[in-house]
Amino acid sequence: MRLCVVSDTHRHRHELLQAVKNSQPLDAVLHAGDETSDVDWLKEKVDWDVYGVAGNWDIAGEYPEYMALTQYGPSIFLVHGHTFGVKDGVGSLLLQARSAGADIVVFGHTHQAVSLVRDGKLFLNPGSLSQPRGRTERTYAVLDIDLAEDGQAYDVRAQHFTLHGESLADLILRVQFATNEDDA
Repeated sequence: MRLCVVSDTHRHRHELLQAVKNSQPLDAVLHAGDETSDVDWLKEKVDWDVYGVAGNWDIAGEYPEYMALTQYGPSIFLVHGHTFGVKDGVGSLLLQARSAGADIVVFGHTHQAVSLVRDGKLFLNPGSLSQPRGRTERTYAVLDIDLAEDGQAYDVRAQHFTLHGESLADLILRVQFATNEDDA
């Protein structure tokens, strides 16, 4: 499975479409909030599933605050993060990920590209395609999820890219998650 992960696009739709095109072939796009109108716009342009959650710039009720995705192997918790205080760290998200049984947490809000593992969970912030912080490049991420040869685990590769499709070597992370009994 290959998932393009974006956040904080703030109506920079040309950049959003460029990130999606650079990431092909794809199975889905995950948008971690701040401009759900971009999610609606993208759904009309591509043939893949596009999932989105509401951010602090979005109108409450149009999209959920968070969602769990289980159809891609490891459980993914998609959230913008502003209500979980992500600017102060991922501690509150870690508690929510445990509660939701998530392996991977995709979040935004900080506009900073991040890949880290905490307590066995992968935390991924794609950065921003509109107003990056912490680096000059506009960034997005790609999650590649494959079933391991023995069928007992998922191999996950999280990688960040610049808007021009250049890999950010300092933000490549590989992790493995055991398969659930229902997956085998």
